[in-house]
Amino acid sequence: MMEFLNRNDEIGLLRQFLDRDNPSFIVIYGRRRCGKSRLIKQVLKPGDVYFQADRQESVLQREVLVQTVSETLEIPYEAGFKNWESLFLDLNRVLPANQTLVMDEFPYLLKNDPALPSILQRLIDGKKLNYHLILCGSSQNVMSEMVKNGQEPLYGRANTIMNIKPLLPGWIRDALQLDDEESIREYAIWGGVPRYWELRQEYENLESALLNLVFKRDAILLDEPMRILLDDLRSAVQPYTILTLIGQGVHRPSEIAARLEKSMSVLSETLQKLLDLGIIRREIPYGENIRSSKRTLYKINDPFISFYFRFVLPNKQRIDAGLGSQVLTQTLLFLDEYVAEQWEHLCRLAIPFLNINGTQWDLAHRWWGTGKNAKEMEIDCIAESFDKKKILVAEVKWSKNPNTRNALNQLNECLLNIKGISNDNNEIVKVLFFRKPVEIANDVQLLLPSDVLEALR
Repeated sequence: MMEFLNRNDEIGLLRQFLDRDNPSFIVIYGRRRCGKSRLIKQVLKPGDVYFQADRQESVLQREVLVQTVSETLEIPYEAGFKNWESLFLDLNRVLPANQTLVMDEFPYLLKNDPALPSILQRLIDGKKLNYHLILCGSSQNVMSEMVKNGQEPLYGRANTIMNIKPLLPGWIRDALQLDDEESIREYAIWGGVPRYWELRQEYENLESALLNLVFKRDAILLDEPMRILLDDLRSAVQPYTILTLIGQGVHRPSEIAARLEKSMSVLSETLQKLLDLGIIRREIPYGENIRSSKRTLYKINDPFISFYFRFVLPNKQRIDAGLGSQVLTQTLLFLDEYVAEQWEHLCRLAIPFLNINGTQWDLAHRWWGTGKNAKEMEIDCIAESFDKKKILVAEVKWSKNPNTRNALNQLNECLLNIKGISNDNNEIVKVLFFRKPVEIANDVQLLLPSDVLEALR
C-alpha cells in the first residue's frame, strides 16, 4: 500500500472535532478514489466503528452494522432492529463514551431508506447521540445536497463539511519516487487521485502501467470516466458526449451546442454540473469578467479524464479488439504535446504560490485575441500583483531544447501588441517556464518543474 501523503489540514480538523467531549456530526465527500476512507482511518481510535454500506436492503445493512460493532468491540451484539432510529439509540449503550461511528458510502443507504436524514435530524437536534458520527460518500451531489440545501433535514446540523479533493501535483514526486520532469509527465496522465498513483506504483515504468491499467480489455481504468459520472448524475449520456467533444478539441460553447444540435440553454445545466464536480473548467482571457465574458472556453480539468478522452476513447474499439499495444505506441508519439498543455495549466496554477520578483501574484490567466497589430496572438500566462503595480507575463515551453531567443522575442512582440497592458503604467515582469535549465537574460526569470511542483504541494 502506498504511503499516506499530506492531508495534514484535514487530519487536524477531524481530530479537533473528534477530541471534543460533546458529540460531533461530520460529513465528508469527494470523488471516488481520492482517499476519503483512508483519511478517516488515520484518525480513528481503538473502539471506533467503521461501517461501509453497500447496495443491500436496509434490514441486511443493519445486520451488517450490528456485526461490525460486535467484531470491532469484541463483544456479543446480536440484537435485531426493525429501523435505523432504534439501532442508533441502542449504540449509545454499546459504544464507549466519545467513540466514533463512521458510515461510509452513505448514499447507498439513502437509496433504500430516504428517511434516514430526517431520523438523524431528530436524534441530533434532540442531543440523543452520545458518540461522534461521520457520514462519508463518493456521490458529491447527494452528500453536498444533503447538508447544504436549506430544504433538507440535515441542513445546518454538521459541525464540519469536508470536500476531499485530489492531491496537489507536488505529492506525486514523493508517491512514485520520480524526478521533477517525470513527475510533471505522470501527473498529466494520472492527476492527483491517490488510488491511480497506487495502481501506477505496481508497474516498473509508465508504459507498462498505461498498457495494463488503461489500454487493455477489462483494464481497471478503461471505463473510469463513466463510473465517475454515474456516481453523481442520473444520466451520463449528455455529460459523456460533451466531454467527448471537448477531448476532440471543441472548446467554445457555441461549437459544442452546434455539434450536439442543441441550444446553450439546454446544455447549461449539464455544463454547470460538470463544473461543480471539477471535471471541466472555464477559461476566459485575462482582464475579462467571468460572469459577462462571451469568450469562454471549456477545458477538461481532471488530467486523467482529459487523457482518456484525448487518447483512450477514440481508440476504444481497437483496445476492445486487443490492439491496445499499438494504441499505446501511437499515444506515446503525441504524449509530449499533451503534457505540454497540462504543463502550461500547472504553471498558471503555481504563479500565486511562487515568490517571483519578491511579489505576491493574483490568479494567472491566458490571453488570446487580436492584438494592436491586427494579428491573432496568445500569451500563456498573465497575472497582476496584489498592489496592481506589476504585471507578470510568461511563456511556457515543454520542448527538450527550447529556443530561448525565440521565446523571448515572442513574449516581447506580444507585449508590444496586447491591448490593455501599458509599460508606462505597470512594471512588467517577464518569466519563462522551461522543462530544463538554460541561460537567459538578467531581466527574465526562469522557472522549472521543480519550482512548480514545490509551489503546488
